[in-house]
Amino acid sequence: MGRPKKNKEDKLSRVVVIRLTEGELKQLEEFSIMCSQHVSVLVRARLFSGRYPKAIAPKVNILLYAELNRIGVNLNQLTRQVNAGKLPIGLLNVLNELSAQQKKIITHLLNDRS
Repeated sequence: MGRPKKNKEDKLSRVVVIRLTEGELKQLEEFSIMCSQHVSVLVRARLFSGRYPKAIAPKVNILLYAELNRIGVNLNQLTRQVNAGKLPIGLLNVLNELSAQQKKIITHLLNDRS
């Protein structure tokens, strides 16, 4: 069974040509990838609603953020044990360095996404 026919007024039959710089086109294509929508759908949504469709975070990034969160929780637990005297105090410097590195990675990922 085929797809139902659209009404004549609902068909996207008209073409509008716009000129963009290479940078503008690249930015528009990046937005379309983030939103998982075709460029024409993105432009129509922006033109008629005044905003872009909601960006969808790639699943790899969601899994990466979750993993970084688990690492942070583990670092926090180890730091508590060092402060409670259950682990050597020399380990505290290593944990602080790891925590700082994790924060740098998260900041880089967040800045890379925009």
